[in-house]
Amino acid sequence: MGKSRKTSVMQTPPRDAPPSLTEDDIGSLAREMATAYKQMAAFYRDRLELLGPVADARARGTDYSEDEQAADRQRIFERPADQVSWFDLTRLAERNPDDAGAAWVRVRTEARHEFASGHRTAQALEWNGGPWQRARFLAIRDSFRESTPPQSGIESALVDTAAEAFGDYLEWNEHAHMLGSTEVQSQRQRVERDGEWSPMRLSYAEAIEQAVKMAERAHKRFLRTIAALGEKRRTGPVYVGQVNIAPQQVNIAPQQVNIARLMSEDER
Repeated sequence: MGKSRKTSVMQTPPRDAPPSLTEDDIGSLAREMATAYKQMAAFYRDRLELLGPVADARARGTDYSEDEQAADRQRIFERPADQVSWFDLTRLAERNPDDAGAAWVRVRTEARHEFASGHRTAQALEWNGGPWQRARFLAIRDSFRESTPPQSGIESALVDTAAEAFGDYLEWNEHAHMLGSTEVQSQRQRVERDGEWSPMRLSYAEAIEQAVKMAERAHKRFLRTIAALGEKRRTGPVYVGQVNIAPQQVNIAPQQVNIARLMSEDER
């Protein structure tokens, strides 16, 4: 019988608990939804010239029939998370506050998944990029995370920043090489054809020099990020959002906020 082959699996830290609607969320959400309501009510009143009560009902979504409300709810929950608006949450909250909370949790969950997968960081490198450009960045990120598995959110951000800096370095290095190689090829053809060489145009030389500088800058940013990651691991965890006094830890508990009260206050 042949020997069994062991498969190496990268060890990654467990994911944080999934997000939930917290008391800290409620006040901010209520203010955003109240602002969205006022903007839509003003639009219906001033642009479409609807009467005050009609504009109010339209902005709240309370003039929908039961079937229309159900269809509207389904559209919001099926809509891509990045396309859910505060106005969507406002309409849900008017009909069922629990639905608004669930929709917000879905948006937060999708945002966490986008960041954890590296796609959020990848967008910082792209301009009109396609799947291949995205996959090239993720290949760098995966390689870094396999060799240095992050143990916290801060370390994860540092590893992603290192991957972003290294990807930026490769892009600018490729750009500088392209400019330089193109000029060399042009000069070679000119010598072979005319038997003479012409100095490089200043604008072209400046473009190559700028690309080289950008590549060097990205490489330095990469090295600084690696140094910061090493320093963090050497000095231990960083505590954010709490106060440590001697052996005791003091946490400030959030105050409960009534979402309906805040919306009504903002409307006045």
